[in-house]
Amino acid sequence: MNPERTSWPAVLMAVGAGVAAAFQVGKAPIALPFIREEMGLDLSHAAWILSIFALMGAAVGAGMGTMVTRLGSRRLLPIGLLILAAGSLAGGLVPGFTGLLASRVIEGIGYMVVVISAPMQITLQTTTTQRQMAFGLWGAFMPFGMAVSMTAAPALPLLGWRGLWLGMAALLVLYALLVHFRMPRPPRPPRPMDSHVLVDVIDTLRAPGPLLLAGAFIPYSAAYAALTGFLPTLLIERMGVTPGTAGLMAALVAGVNIIGNLASGPALRMGIPRRKVMAAAFGVMALGCLGIFQSWTPPGVAYGLCLLVTGCAGLLPGCILGSASIYAPRLPLVPVTLGLFMQGSNWGQLLGPVVVGAAVSAWGWPAASLVLGAATLSGIGMALALRRAGKEP
Repeated sequence: MNPERTSWPAVLMAVGAGVAAAFQVGKAPIALPFIREEMGLDLSHAAWILSIFALMGAAVGAGMGTMVTRLGSRRLLPIGLLILAAGSLAGGLVPGFTGLLASRVIEGIGYMVVVISAPMQITLQTTTTQRQMAFGLWGAFMPFGMAVSMTAAPALPLLGWRGLWLGMAALLVLYALLVHFRMPRPPRPPRPMDSHVLVDVIDTLRAPGPLLLAGAFIPYSAAYAALTGFLPTLLIERMGVTPGTAGLMAALVAGVNIIGNLASGPALRMGIPRRKVMAAAFGVMALGCLGIFQSWTPPGVAYGLCLLVTGCAGLLPGCILGSASIYAPRLPLVPVTLGLFMQGSNWGQLLGPVVVGAAVSAWGWPAASLVLGAATLSGIGMALALRRAGKEP
């Protein structure tokens, strides 16, 4: 089922689709101060603009993976981009907080279709020896996309947040057309299975590893989403910077995550067990999160800790996503395994900003350290428990 050689144009186009999808995650944090001002929202309510994006993925991620298995990742990838475009267009046009939340749910559906279809394309278009390298690139789609979209922050006073939403919709339509007409077709796609959706999910859950890896994605995504999502607000309140500067500083924090993503492949090729790489990354995240939000931490030190946390955290998605073909019960169930992983990721994106936002509203910024510190400590336990799966040394 493996191709004779890797199609790097297909890999790069799939990564580009993920980057375009990640733009829709990154646009929300820089727009949040403007949306709060326009709609009169407190932090706990505004957090739902960040979190509800992940609602559908948290609910049915593994089930959406079976849809990709049956309909084909090559066919669904541009469709996912068009769904994202429709959600962004609606968000830029509809009035009121409720309409904006509904549009973010639509965006979230498209996002899930993209982030399950694109890595399946990478799996089908890479050789076994080069797959981990390709997934190191894929793992960088989120921080790169978020960082690039956050650089639009200085233009927001001129464009307005609605202008940003409409511009993103146009970009997504263009990229969907590019993928539809130019994405190379996989040489040997697996034949669709006749089994039932529920059977696919149960088979995947019974296999050693997928559930643990999906669980490990929850604290990673919770910490990353909360940290990058609230960082512009924290910088404005703690350091007194302008919204434009805060957006650029947050973009750098999101972007350094790429370093960890790219480092995951070499680390694994050196023979370091996946569980140890993941546990070390979670350990750095836990220590860093405990210091970032404390009132006694100097603002410059807190910002440095943000860079350290997100940089080391980048090792996690590379390790997790690159293991789908290893831990899936069989190759046709790779999309279901990826869907389960993304379901864990979406639970983290859903819960992280909401829980942190509520804690900060009730007890101040130091409460965020306790929430995220506890979450990332749980990740260490799940990473080390992978040893029982027995798939790797």
